[in-house]
Amino acid sequence: MNARSFGRGLGLLAGAATALVLALSGCGGAPSAPPAATGFNDADVMFLQMMVAYHNPSEKLTALAAQRASRAEVKQLAAAISVTEADEQKKILAWLQEWNQPTEPATDAVLHADHGGLPGDGKTELATLTKTPADKFDKAFLTMLIGQQHGMVEAARADLAGGVNTEVKALAQRVTDSRRAQVAYMLTLAQ
Repeated sequence: MNARSFGRGLGLLAGAATALVLALSGCGGAPSAPPAATGFNDADVMFLQMMVAYHNPSEKLTALAAQRASRAEVKQLAAAISVTEADEQKKILAWLQEWNQPTEPATDAVLHADHGGLPGDGKTELATLTKTPADKFDKAFLTMLIGQQHGMVEAARADLAGGVNTEVKALAQRVTDSRRAQVAYMLTLAQ
């Protein structure tokens, strides 16, 4: 295999991987209407609140990657994640508002022991990433985002185990599937 066909093959692989991540993320689909105000429990509410807490720092990290990443695959992934999470955020906030629930999770660490704890606000990660040299940015970004996405999977798994709202549990399953696919793809990019 010559260098030209190898490069073309890598490009096709990156495109296919991005398409897989977008498909598993549910990217591009219109948000569904919020479920009825009945039929939810504390596990459903906590999962949605945790997703809000993860989305906010993730939004900042992916915006920075759109500016600073050197590889096209990393920029594409950051853009896909940003769009997916923005769609999820609309749906999540609508549910919490309809249920008259706060958007921020309770800060008691004991409540979050089953899913890895509360996420940070992202300020430290963002400051570190901003100072990261250009030649090391992509790997540092991917490493941070892998941690973020893993945290989302843990929060989703807690809802799958204890939630009762079928639409929220469906979101939790999509989050689990899409974030696992994203983490697998990011691990290949980080090598």
